[in-house]
Amino acid sequence: MARMVEVGLVLLVAAGTSGAAESKHPAPAQEGAKEGVIDPKADEALHRMSDYLDGLKSFTVDVSTTDEKVSTDGEKIQEIKDSKVTVARPNQLRVDRVGPRGRATLRYDGKQVSLESPDKNVYAVSPAPAELAKMIDDARDRLHVDAPGGDLIVPDSYHALLDGVTVGRYVGLEPIDGVPAHHLAMTTKKGVDFQLWIKDGPDAVPLRYVITSKDMAGQPQFTVDLRDWKPDVKVNAKEFAFSPPQGAKRINLEAKAKGRERNE
Repeated sequence: MARMVEVGLVLLVAAGTSGAAESKHPAPAQEGAKEGVIDPKADEALHRMSDYLDGLKSFTVDVSTTDEKVSTDGEKIQEIKDSKVTVARPNQLRVDRVGPRGRATLRYDGKQVSLESPDKNVYAVSPAPAELAKMIDDARDRLHVDAPGGDLIVPDSYHALLDGVTVGRYVGLEPIDGVPAHHLAMTTKKGVDFQLWIKDGPDAVPLRYVITSKDMAGQPQFTVDLRDWKPDVKVNAKEFAFSPPQGAKRINLEAKAKGRERNE
């Protein structure tokens, strides 16, 4: 998975509850004797998570991310950020983040996406598709704003997560902050493997998501820890609207992205 421009914002959201046999999602087709093999227990856990998240009208969740950077001499340095994510269906998102480079806020209201850095007194605004999943793709492809973990937030995260998976394993039931969680491990044909811990029980939320970039030197990992899930909370549409702060400077993300493309 190629790393896009890091803006320090992880977009996490998404998605009732039913077992694999009863789910509305068909199981992924098997491509051969080895590829496409998903352990039934892993398949069921993914179904329950996707269906539960799809059934939420809104939610908030606290997110901590650990992003490994590999230096030229092979040393791994971890960068940690904390975020508060707020989602209102079908197409509103807000991420308030604090990291090494200060504070930043991303807002998406179904029409536009904005990024604001109050510490640097700058902001960016860009038109955005009316669907959350398309907005994430557009931000990545056009603006080079990546969203590691974005597959968790889209409707039908089951199929989004299994896209390209060749082998899916159920590792076991393990504690995450004292809460039993189903540990899954997925191998993909895209050079990226991931692990996922899903809370046991009817509220099958993701608690940890670890991405390993095997196609990069040093195989760095990106870890997302999700805590304090609050489903179906009341949110105000004003939380997702953006008005430029007085005196703030507007920057052009699309121009910066194109400039990076020319320099790569």
